[in-house]
Amino acid sequence: MTEVGRVACLAVALIGADFVATCGESFGAAHCEANAAGNPQVLQSLNAVLSKNRDNTPALLARARCQYFLGNYVQAAQDASDVLRREPKQAEAHLVRGKSLKMLGQIPQALHDYTAAITLRPTADAYYGRGLTYLREFQGAKHPEALNDFTEAITLDADHVGAHLYRAQVYSHLEQFQQALQDSEIVLKLAPDTPNAYCNLGLTHYALGHDQDGRQFLNACYQKDPDPRTRGYYETEVTKVMYARQPRRGGGGSDSGGGGKMPYDQEMER
Repeated sequence: MTEVGRVACLAVALIGADFVATCGESFGAAHCEANAAGNPQVLQSLNAVLSKNRDNTPALLARARCQYFLGNYVQAAQDASDVLRREPKQAEAHLVRGKSLKMLGQIPQALHDYTAAITLRPTADAYYGRGLTYLREFQGAKHPEALNDFTEAITLDADHVGAHLYRAQVYSHLEQFQQALQDSEIVLKLAPDTPNAYCNLGLTHYALGHDQDGRQFLNACYQKDPDPRTRGYYETEVTKVMYARQPRRGGGGSDSGGGGKMPYDQEMER
């Protein structure tokens, strides 16, 4: 093994990835994870492996995943496409490319890949990604589809924070506030340090007429996240909810956005 190969093996080993046998030629599994500090090192190691053998499809798929988590969406989509040219039924490649294309704003293509991934190998992440795309990109027109996908994701992974978070949002849009409350409470249990969990629960209490509880949860959110933009965003949402509670003619309802994104929303897309 060359010195480059030994360095690549060592770098990956230090962050917990596995290389079987002598590493380079017998690639096992090197994976990046969301927000992992070692992602750049994993990417460097995968580049070293692929510089020796571009035909190493598992390494290419792992690199696509790394590129995605590092925000290199064009490169991630390219690597995933290369994998799919070799293995058209590789579900993980469809999922990575779908996520990347969504971030690039190529929504029809992203939905196609999400659906392919679900058809080939249903996972909570695939359902969640497609559901989030329906929710964010169609201005309410596909709320039933989003609700179904989030529910499928939760069926496969009961602790999926994002699926509970955004299913609660869909329930709120549909004025099914008790269900929204239940999902918001689950989010709070699963992610107690997340400010938005408190803010979303506060909004749901307001929608149910529990103003005192709603204010308590919102204040807790603002204490955890003092950014004035957070307060401004959620206070605007409270105003919408309060307005929607007033008697009005011709139906209608509150529009809690679906389009505006807080930092936590961006993270949940990962």
